Amino acid sequence: MFGHRKGAFTGALQDRSGWLEACPPEGTVLLDEIGELDPSIQVKLLRILQTRTFQRIGETEPRHFQGRLIAATNRDLAGEIRAGRFREDLYYRLCSDLIVTPSLREQLRESPEELRHLVRFVSERVIGPDEAGELTDEVLQCVADDLGPDYPWPGNVRELEQCVRNDLVRRRYQPSRQPDSDAIDAFTRAVRAGDLTAKSLLAHYCTLVYHQTGSYQETDRRLELNRRTVKRNVDAALLERLISGSV
Repeated sequence: MFGHRKGAFTGALQDRSGWLEACPPEGTVLLDEIGELDPSIQVKLLRILQTRTFQRIGETEPRHFQGRLIAATNRDLAGEIRAGRFREDLYYRLCSDLIVTPSLREQLRESPEELRHLVRFVSERVIGPDEAGELTDEVLQCVADDLGPDYPWPGNVRELEQCVRNDLVRRRYQPSRQPDSDAIDAFTRAVRAGDLTAKSLLAHYCTLVYHQTGSYQETDRRLELNRRTVKRNVDAALLERLISGSV
């Protein structure tokens, strides 16, 4: 990102400009997976956004960044901020405009017929257009038989692609894990045993529903709570365990 000076570290055999320096005026640098950024780099990125200057590694001469930054992530940055893993000041520097891409389950909840179009698109990439129609029909039957209409697709489009590939090879698709059922069972047992406080009950339920829907708006609607209350009660640690399948 920053570039380096010759000799700045082992292997730096010549001067090299980074993305920020190579970006022309009014150009764009895309930072993918911004939610994974190390805290030390977050500080440097915040400084760039504030001062529009940076230094190559091994130099002290300031250089100017004249472009713009676009950042992408699949993480809930509000939850990452609450968990202390993402800087709040950096978030507000970055989010002058937000584009939210709906998850696959949100898309299919609104338009179930889109599944056929998406499977056809993936099938053409995997096997080519000549045989894509037959493979599409097979995959849709596989989804109906093995997963059911309410499957949440936690892996989004990447999981759908693996579903297509699995059907092509094995004529079936079985996800490696489905943490939702285990989490709901554990939650139900805790409720029946009376082991949860009212605050913990609300936090667990908000987090489970948010994990299922992937949307604060839909969680608000289902629970009949305002968005601020839902965001405040989504447990970042529990959500991360749900996503990783460790619950």
